[in-house]
Amino acid sequence: MGIVPKPEVFRKLFHLSGLVFHPLVLWLGPEAKFLWLLLLSGVSLIEGLRVRGRLPWIERAFGPLMRPEERRRLSGAFYYLWGVGLAFLVFPQPAALVGLWVLAVADGLAGLFGRGPGHSLVFGTVSLGVVLLWGYPLSGKIMACVVLWTLVEKLPYLNDNFTLPLVVAWTLS
Repeated sequence: MGIVPKPEVFRKLFHLSGLVFHPLVLWLGPEAKFLWLLLLSGVSLIEGLRVRGRLPWIERAFGPLMRPEERRRLSGAFYYLWGVGLAFLVFPQPAALVGLWVLAVADGLAGLFGRGPGHSLVFGTVSLGVVLLWGYPLSGKIMACVVLWTLVEKLPYLNDNFTLPLVVAWTLS
């Protein structure tokens, strides 16, 4: 019998799965904006029905990935798609792609380290690695951006799945 990962590990794997949008956006080119409008409309409709209890099959299928407070509120996936989608609709594609990668990789990996200091250290380090891998030069501005992203990621009253891709894309634009 193998070790069964905790639900949080599955949530973080779901975070990483958002990287599927990277090649899709590149492949679709300018038509990707239509994809985002369609996807955001669809996820809004589905989440609205789910929250009202009208789609019990979603609860059964994705319940193990959901936190207790998401059962009757908008899910992290809703905020994830809206944050990433708006970043691609509003900001230049390269900046939006970095926002996607910071959310999918840095936030996903940091979540495996709880909410203490290790979380912020992993988030900031991986975010810096992501932005440098994207070809941005190491500079005071980039360091300030990473610090800002780390602070935004820690804000307790905002959903970082929504704010992170937007703040990252905005600061790099």
